[in-house]
Amino acid sequence: MVNQQLLDYIKQQSQQGINNEQIKQSLLANGWQNTDIEEAFGAPQIPTQPKKRHWKKFVLITIGVIVILIVALLSLPRFLNLFAKDIAPINDSDLQLQKVSVVDNDNAYFNLTKLSGVIYEPKDKSQTILDMVAGKTWDSQIAKEIVSKNSQAFAYFAEAARKPKYQNPESSDPANITPNMVITPMNSWRQMARLSAIRALHLAKQGKDKEALDEALNSVSIGQKIQESQATFIEYLVAIAIKGIGLDTVQKIIPSTKLSSGELKQYAQELNQYYKNENGLIMAFKGEYHIQSWAIDSIVSGNTEALKSVVGEDESQNPEIAKKIKDNYYFQPNKTKSLFAEYARANIKSANESCGEIKATEVQKLAPTNPAKLYTEENAIGKILHDVIAVSLTSVSTKKCQEDLLVGATQAMITIKAYKNDTNNYPASLNDLIPSYLSLVPQDPFDGKLLKYSAAKKILYSVGEDLQDSGGSVGDDWRKMVDPTFLIKF
Repeated sequence: MVNQQLLDYIKQQSQQGINNEQIKQSLLANGWQNTDIEEAFGAPQIPTQPKKRHWKKFVLITIGVIVILIVALLSLPRFLNLFAKDIAPINDSDLQLQKVSVVDNDNAYFNLTKLSGVIYEPKDKSQTILDMVAGKTWDSQIAKEIVSKNSQAFAYFAEAARKPKYQNPESSDPANITPNMVITPMNSWRQMARLSAIRALHLAKQGKDKEALDEALNSVSIGQKIQESQATFIEYLVAIAIKGIGLDTVQKIIPSTKLSSGELKQYAQELNQYYKNENGLIMAFKGEYHIQSWAIDSIVSGNTEALKSVVGEDESQNPEIAKKIKDNYYFQPNKTKSLFAEYARANIKSANESCGEIKATEVQKLAPTNPAKLYTEENAIGKILHDVIAVSLTSVSTKKCQEDLLVGATQAMITIKAYKNDTNNYPASLNDLIPSYLSLVPQDPFDGKLLKYSAAKKILYSVGEDLQDSGGSVGDDWRKMVDPTFLIKF
């Protein structure tokens, strides 16, 4: 099913010049369904519509024209350079990635990479499995088959959850982070999280509640480790998916659990460690800046591959272009880096802001739309590159907020269950859970206030992105609700 996460990722990649086939192969390698990808490419917000292609074509043509004019009209750049010079190299030390070292035996990455060789999924049952994970249906025969034939995969997954760290070796060293970096396929990781959810629900139906919750929390733990690492954007998004599957599964197990209130309180306390998830997002923002900075330096140094991404295949063969693009009026590397640095800092700031503030983040367009003004615009190429690449990443930060909400709602639901076990009643308010069941009432990340709760409606909910309290919403997917709402089904 197409969601905003998929649409935003395709939009970002398309605006960075990556063609649709490459985007599609990357998404397939990381667990997205072909039907969802095809639907996403046809959706209105994906920049593959005629209007978006028109802008992309305009940008490429404009860049090509500018570069050709620089070569042909030698006198004009010389004249313009009398009035504008590049700035001194910028201080971007706050945006630099550091080399990360994690001992192999402590690194969950190596356990996860083993999954692809042993994982088993019944043939032609992918949709049924998705429906089982979502709680729409249950097939006990498929569940038994999955559990019996994935013993080794479950062992690797559990071992990964027990490891103290996760770090992809490729992104541990900034020197390796370039547009040509090979991204480890994570399709099997997402797939394993779904199969883990099936096993957890299967155990719960057998009355093995503790084993069931421990299995579900394996996905939460692994997703958290990825988010705490020096991760790429696609790793961070996969971590959100894995972690979300685990937390959703915990919520499905709670209504029927026979665990004591003391055991439930221990699980609720364990969830405290899963709120802090912004480190990987900040590292991903820094990684994007690292690649942008690398591309600018590569163009200046004469790297033909990097130059192709700016002026195209034919123009990049002209030896004069690399010479003229360096330190001239139309392309000023340090000023261009400064533009991307400001963009990266704004995104990093948003990772720590309340969700209500994040929602309003916009990316300012810098290049003139008038061709005549563009021709005389200082650092025109740098500004065009900024406008093409620096798309709004508000939705990624909003995903982080949704995840914090899911952790808080799951934690509250567990403790309400414990309270009901002890009193045979629901708490009148979440404050009744303090301090016996919770040390603090979970926050609604969208307005920074307490998570909303209605004993009468038996719901937990958030005000959502519009910051308007509508008393909760009705629907099949809380992520799509105006007021994201979680039903208390016990």
